[in-house]
Amino acid sequence: MSAGGAVWAGAGLLLATAFPAAALDRPESADVAQNYVLFCGGCHGLDGAGVRHRVPALRDTVGRFLRADGGRELLLRFPGVTNSQLSDAGLAAVMNWCVARFGGDDRSAAPAPYTAAEVRAARSEPLLNVRVSRAAFMRRAGVPADEAGEY
Repeated sequence: MSAGGAVWAGAGLLLATAFPAAALDRPESADVAQNYVLFCGGCHGLDGAGVRHRVPALRDTVGRFLRADGGRELLLRFPGVTNSQLSDAGLAAVMNWCVARFGGDDRSAAPAPYTAAEVRAARSEPLLNVRVSRAAFMRRAGVPADEAGEY
């Protein structure tokens, strides 16, 4: 083996030990609420309140998204959703849990539960300008700027 080959082999061994295969598996739980806590609750909060002017609230806004034209799809295209480590099926389950938990009176606006196929399709089209897309949508949905915290 050449010196260059040895370097690449050593680098591969280093990466394999630094990032074991188990770390690449989807670390999701069978408990949907636990997946929310692990993958969403750290930023959005356990109560869905978010962090004013930093992380959008889910509580009292998820339902408005569902009620407004295009909102259901937009919820799936936010970076925290499209980049989640959860599988498509796991993420669909968390999205459905969020609708039930944070959708309020408007949760009935969801025509059907989110599906893994719907999540997979949305992940292929993430938002390119989140703030602009979200602000425009929130205005269309009738959410006042002081409630949305982002625009």
